Amino acid sequence: MKVTEQKHLEPQDEVIARPPVRVHYHHGDLPAALKQAALMLIAQHGIQGFSLREAAMAVGVSPSAAYRHFADKSALLGAIAADGFVEMGKRFEVAMQSVRGVSARAARARFMAQGQAYVAFALEQPDRFTVMFGPYHAGASKPSGHANAGGTGPYAALSQVLDELKESGAMDRTRREGAELLAWSAIHGLATLLVSGAIAHTAGAVPEMVKRVGEDCLRAFAKSRP
Repeated sequence: MKVTEQKHLEPQDEVIARPPVRVHYHHGDLPAALKQAALMLIAQHGIQGFSLREAAMAVGVSPSAAYRHFADKSALLGAIAADGFVEMGKRFEVAMQSVRGVSARAARARFMAQGQAYVAFALEQPDRFTVMFGPYHAGASKPSGHANAGGTGPYAALSQVLDELKESGAMDRTRREGAELLAWSAIHGLATLLVSGAIAHTAGAVPEMVKRVGEDCLRAFAKSRP
């Protein structure tokens, strides 16, 4: 019997080789299933170690079905990154709302709460965090995009709390311009080192690490320029 070339449309063999993501979906939910499958494959093989075709096979659909939703691997990873920034922004909102009051003390507490939320997100979802700031993020992490996106992204939330620090007197006014660079670099650097394992840590030690970095930033913000 002649062997046909339709094997790629029925990837059961591949599904056995890579345990599929067990996601039940109906029409319209395939993009979410593909993103979930991609994160599973990234956890196993790294960002470079999977393809859109493999994500489709892990879900149990044909590659052509996946390509109807995502043009290529970069588009899929860009969508994962965008989702990650939305979730991070929501966590920032919760962190901001957890502190009440309008004062220098409250502004400092909200700044610290953001830092804790940032690092907690990175450690809870390391694969998504890696995609968000990796080579395929499709510009999702660019500050200019989030600062003007309706004021709901993490960068906008950081800018908001920095403004609060300035207006409350917790920050020297001459230090406000470009303060996002110091704050984001500091907390993102810590999160990246923790996620990569470069800094050995226990779960209980992480909040103290974040506190130390945040307090150092606040001290830098409070200093007048010479």
